[in-house]
Amino acid sequence: MRNEKLIENIQNPMNIGKAEIADMRISLQAFPYFTSMQLLYAKGLYNTDSISYNSQLRKAAAYVGNRKLLFKLITENVKVAEEIIEKPTAEKEMVKIEQKPETATPEKELEIGKPLQFNENETHSFAEWLALTNAKKIDRNKEVKENNLIDKFIDTQPSISKLKREEFFSPAKSAEESLIENDEIVTETLARVYLEQEHFDKAISAYEKLSLKYPQKNSFFANQIKLIYDLKQK
Repeated sequence: MRNEKLIENIQNPMNIGKAEIADMRISLQAFPYFTSMQLLYAKGLYNTDSISYNSQLRKAAAYVGNRKLLFKLITENVKVAEEIIEKPTAEKEMVKIEQKPETATPEKELEIGKPLQFNENETHSFAEWLALTNAKKIDRNKEVKENNLIDKFIDTQPSISKLKREEFFSPAKSAEESLIENDEIVTETLARVYLEQEHFDKAISAYEKLSLKYPQKNSFFANQIKLIYDLKQK
C-alpha cells in the first residue's frame, strides 16, 4: 500500500472500504507489527460489516500499544443503531416472496458473529471484552519497528485524539464493578460480549437487568433470553 493512500486512510478512517481492506490484508501478511495498519484494517472491517471484524479487533488489541487509541478509533463516528429503514417497494416484496427463507437458528437470531458496536461510553464493556478474550499485548521488541513515522502520525491525529486522563482499563476496577453488579454499566453491547464469548449465564443476567432498566423493550430481551436457553440446550 502506497504511503499517500495510507495517510489518506488515517485522515479519513470512515472511508475505508473493501478495496483498501484487500490492500491492507496483503500488507499485514508481510508487516504484522505495523500497528497503525492493524488499527485501520479493523476499522475497515467494521465499516463493511465484515464477519471478520470481531477476530481482527482482538488481534489489533494484541498488537497495539495504546488501547485507548484503539477504543477511540472504533467508537469514533459509530453507526447509529436506530437507522431509518427504507420502505420496501412492491418489486422488493416480490423478491422476498420468491427467495427461499433461511432456516432460523438461535445463532442466527442472536446474530452471533456480527460486529460488536461499542460506543464512547462503554469503556467497561470494552475492558470486559478484552479480559474475556485474553488479548495479551504482543512484545514488539523482537521485531524491527517499521514505518515509525506513520505510527507517530496516527498517534497524533486530531481525529483520533487521546481521551481525557482517567483510569481506563483496570482489571481490579473491572472486577470490583462486576461484583457490585452496577446496573449502570450493563448495556446491550456487554450482553453481546458475554454471548460472543459463550458466557451464557452472564448474558442472561445482563438481559434480565436490561429488561428492568428498559421495560419498553421487555419483549425483545425476553426473546433474547429464550434464544440463549435454546442455544445452551444444543
